[in-house]
Amino acid sequence: MKLYRVMKVAADGKPQVGTSGSMLGVRPTDPNNLNPNAVADVAAVDDTDLVKPGEGLSTSPNPHSRQPRRNQAVFEIETDDLDPVLKPNPDKPDHCLLEPSQPMSLEEYQRALADTRDLWQQVQ
Repeated sequence: MKLYRVMKVAADGKPQVGTSGSMLGVRPTDPNNLNPNAVADVAAVDDTDLVKPGEGLSTSPNPHSRQPRRNQAVFEIETDDLDPVLKPNPDKPDHCLLEPSQPMSLEEYQRALADTRDLWQQVQ
């Protein structure tokens, strides 16, 4: 199965790694809730907190589900190429979480996502 995500493009044409909603990585929960409009992808706050199956990086099985903005592109990844520590979870018809296959620390999960960087290919 192929998954798609709109992300910022780095100078080498690959997705930028980071904790923004348009980067390769997840947004942890803000412990102080300073911005009530902030969106968190995982319940974890600190690097040692656990990220569990059922939460993770938002992707879509549909390459047209979101339109890229300036300095962004649609990237695709083949799920057969993923390390077994990550698994796709199609939780809605047009949405799929790329989640940990078992609980792991936020730091480990972010590293596992970053390790997929070279597997993502620009499609738009």
